[in-house]
Amino acid sequence: MGGISRYKKQLRLIYHPAYLTPYSTADCESPERVRAIMSRLSSKLNVVQPEPCIEEDILRCHTHSLLSQEQGSPDRYEAARLAAGGAIRAARETLEGFVGFGVLRPPGHHASPDHNWGFCFFNNMGIAIKKLLHDKLIESAVILDIDLHYGDGTEAIFRAYRNVRVLNIQSSQPGDFLRETRSALGAVASADIIGISAGFDQYEHDWGGNLSTEDYRTIGHIAGAFARERAGGKIFGILEGGYYLPDLGKNLEALLGGICEGKSGVA
Repeated sequence: MGGISRYKKQLRLIYHPAYLTPYSTADCESPERVRAIMSRLSSKLNVVQPEPCIEEDILRCHTHSLLSQEQGSPDRYEAARLAAGGAIRAARETLEGFVGFGVLRPPGHHASPDHNWGFCFFNNMGIAIKKLLHDKLIESAVILDIDLHYGDGTEAIFRAYRNVRVLNIQSSQPGDFLRETRSALGAVASADIIGISAGFDQYEHDWGGNLSTEDYRTIGHIAGAFARERAGGKIFGILEGGYYLPDLGKNLEALLGGICEGKSGVA
């Protein structure tokens, strides 16, 4: 069995039909993003349906005022709770020995403790990592953000945390991007888990005009090798940006394939 299907036993896609909710947001952050991914991958991999996060999970990262603001838009609020819940489930699947990936929306890495922007409402990655820390399932983490845009919200949430490293990769040339990814992870001695904020808008046909599909496979390989060698094999990811619909599923498939190759040591 070729392609990503050979890793079916290792991978878990986290997805809920409510991610197709047409809540109020920018036109480019459309339900078609997750639909495009699932149309390519849902028949190849196991799919797990998450539960929404609870208010307590949100409040570990965000203020009461931001929570109240989002509760004022019920459709958007419920979708955002479910996205954060999907990130938590992806991380938990990883602790159970799988590679979890949340095919979720809305994205989250521009959601700071007391404000949000850029199509993001709650910080999905931040909520997931803080949940694991709170439940004493991990003591340290690395967050690798490969989105075109700087994950300012995630950085703000963890700025004071010595045990959580946030690595925003921002190089604008493919070779430099891959070298920066290797260098950033190479500087981390160890962690209990690595989470990837996987934006695909650095893609050569997307806004960034930078990375190829094979570059995403290489990034996955680098991150998977880090997980195997320095994070006890624990790695998960969640969707952030990425707006070129024809290749969105293909690029995620390459990233996941690279992760599994990196974890297993397959060349």
